[in-house]
Amino acid sequence: MLNALAARGGVVGGIGMGLTFLGQGTAGGTDILARVLARIRGIPLSQSYLFTDALVILLAGAVFGWEQALYAMIALYVSGVAAEVITEGAGIVRTAIIVSGKPREVADAILREMERGATGLHGEGMYTHQARTVLFVVISRSKVARLEAIIHEVDPEAFVVIGQANEALGEGFRSLKE
Repeated sequence: MLNALAARGGVVGGIGMGLTFLGQGTAGGTDILARVLARIRGIPLSQSYLFTDALVILLAGAVFGWEQALYAMIALYVSGVAAEVITEGAGIVRTAIIVSGKPREVADAILREMERGATGLHGEGMYTHQARTVLFVVISRSKVARLEAIIHEVDPEAFVVIGQANEALGEGFRSLKE
């Protein structure tokens, strides 16, 4: 019962926070620190908001009890997801551009371990004038850390750019026909 209330409260709070973030405002609490972290460290605002509030909840859990802290963490997580959907949209995906000396091995590892395809694009290093295969991968936000780990494992020298796309249509994502 309490976890359902925490989830509902998190949705309502997240919608409010998302609308506040869209308007470039703050509620005057930990979200000011979250904005500073987002600006300085490049962390998405919703994640820095979760980080700062989680720290407060952990400190409060030590004082008031861990059961209440657990419910607060549930509400915090749900509110973070709701705020991100409000600020970024529901269809947001992450894109990765990977320049590697081992493009076949990286692509094979992504396919094998994430069951996600990669597209090889022909490129040229403008400094070295060497032909390069550049990989392009589209993934959900939750898979970014796994992708980075796979790339690092196969080719620690790879150059990776993680971006954001408003929508992905086609195989593995929402159908083009919808």
